[in-house]
Amino acid sequence: MSEPSKNSGYTPVGTILQHVAGRLLAQPRSQAQKLCWAWSQSAGEQVAQHSEPTRLTNGVLTVRVDSPVWNSQLHHLKAELLAKMQSHLPPGSLREIRFRQGSLRSLPAWLLPKPSPPPLPAPCAEDEQEAAHRVAQVSDPELREVLRRLVLTHLTRVRNEACRE
Repeated sequence: MSEPSKNSGYTPVGTILQHVAGRLLAQPRSQAQKLCWAWSQSAGEQVAQHSEPTRLTNGVLTVRVDSPVWNSQLHHLKAELLAKMQSHLPPGSLREIRFRQGSLRSLPAWLLPKPSPPPLPAPCAEDEQEAAHRVAQVSDPELREVLRRLVLTHLTRVRNEACRE
């Protein structure tokens, strides 16, 4: 978050909005979700289809793997996976990964990592103008820009979904 303005002593609302919205949209809510999300981000989609984190206790992450071949493969990737997982979790919370072969359980839908949405096409000139028009009354320039980008993303997404139907 940026520093408060030296002249006014306040933090612009746009800075706060971007900081809070980014945190809320990017972060899973429960510990289990965080662990599954961190594993899917660290391992990648293909590995995550053949493995699942089962518990994190005393800094040791236990990961269930569905076959001997994947178990062997993950042992070769252990150092890389550990480093990636550590980057997604609080410092000091993970020191080791252990792999165990077994059947993967069917995770509830809310715990499954969500695939990334397809990238949006570039916004058209009409959407750019509409977004600017909708936020023109906002006096704070930083907030106006954050809101303009938000409105522009919304308009582009709506237009993109209408084209697919």
